[in-house]
Amino acid sequence: MIRKVWSGERNSRFEGEHYHLRGAQTGPEPAHRVGIWLGVGGPRGLALAGGAADGWLPSSPWAPPERLPELHARIDEAAMEAGRKPSDIRRVYNVAGSIGPGRTAAQWAAELTDLVVGFGMDSFVFWAEDDDQERQVHLFAEEVVPEVRRQVAMERQG
Repeated sequence: MIRKVWSGERNSRFEGEHYHLRGAQTGPEPAHRVGIWLGVGGPRGLALAGGAADGWLPSSPWAPPERLPELHARIDEAAMEAGRKPSDIRRVYNVAGSIGPGRTAAQWAAELTDLVVGFGMDSFVFWAEDDDQERQVHLFAEEVVPEVRRQVAMERQG
């Protein structure tokens, strides 16, 4: 229904299980395609992510790494049932924490590399839990991200 409203089509109609549009005036039409991302973890939400969404954005506290294979499988199954390629659905992981003595940049890089290589995540959103968030974001961007990219490239080259 959202894509229909963004289509710019006049007098749009949509007949879904829960929502209906009849003669709706749409617009404004976006200048470019807008992706639909879902941060879901339940069976129905994961099926929707696989069947219709452009991306899946889980958060580490609610979708810990050990659950990712099961959650990916549900999305992939729904994607294939909808005639979609599972690889077309981006997977971005919200990670929370702080970079410092308790968890160094090197440890972060190793963990995130494993999430890409071992658990199929594409990208990350860093949720800094430290009071000095600006410093944390700089550390993440300058020390963690380049190292993750380097390690992932090495892993993929074999």
